[in-house]
Amino acid sequence: MKISITYLYPIFKYGYPHSVDDALRALPEIRRLGFRYLEMEGLGPENMSTIYRRQKELLSALSDNGLHVHNFCVVDPNLVSLDPGVRRCALEGFRLGAELAAALGSETLHLASYAPPVEHARRPYQLSSDHGYEFVDVTQVRLPKGFRWSEVWDALVDSCRECADIAREHGKTVLIEPRVGEVVCSVDSLLRLLEHAQRPNLKANFDTAHFSAQRENVVLALAKLEGQFANIHAADNHPRNADHLPIGDGSIDWREFLATLGRIGYDGYLGLDLGLDEHLVDGYRRSIERLQEIAADLKLPLEV
Repeated sequence: MKISITYLYPIFKYGYPHSVDDALRALPEIRRLGFRYLEMEGLGPENMSTIYRRQKELLSALSDNGLHVHNFCVVDPNLVSLDPGVRRCALEGFRLGAELAAALGSETLHLASYAPPVEHARRPYQLSSDHGYEFVDVTQVRLPKGFRWSEVWDALVDSCRECADIAREHGKTVLIEPRVGEVVCSVDSLLRLLEHAQRPNLKANFDTAHFSAQRENVVLALAKLEGQFANIHAADNHPRNADHLPIGDGSIDWREFLATLGRIGYDGYLGLDLGLDEHLVDGYRRSIERLQEIAADLKLPLEV
């Protein structure tokens, strides 16, 4: 297994959304933190188009810093719009993301299911320039007139199929991430989506903190999703909220988690996905050390 860093680092360091210049500025910082593997995101259509135009500059910066982007996330809620025309336009943006992932040599592309189109008093999970990075513990919603869950679900399934087909043209796997308050938020909703989409290159992104916040048993979730996930986001959590804590600071049983990964033969990426601010660097350092200690005791290969 390989420890990587998710895109929360530049989001916390430079805000959301931030510029491509900020993303490039984050690369040497990530290398100084000790990482060689990272995830990147196209933060909406405009940001992704800019990254696409500047891909030679990005590739040069990655090479200069000895970094490999193993997962590229296309961020665009229009991918799950109920309007087929809007979805078609968003899929052209995803096509750009797939081409970019191929140029970067990324193994996977990454999707989210986003919150259903209901009226939220406060969205359960959001990243914005106004509110920063925020999880809401208690949510209230109002269903708009004519709301039908089946339409929301069908739009997500259709979009995932289309994205998987585009990614297959480049030999890539598409990951779908569960997040609290979104259409896909649990192990069972993930399994249902994979079953309905029927695309062998559509896999789960296993997210420990979001599963824990949903009060899933994280180790049992591994068994349920065995063979169905192709990447991991690792952060600790206390299920009273959805905070993404340093490894060992929450209630997840990391020893059994790593032991289970060893038993099922997982040899992919373990992306540190920490929701930190003033203790950013220290949280990553402690998390790496704790994972390395457990892996060494279990005699599991784990590189950074």
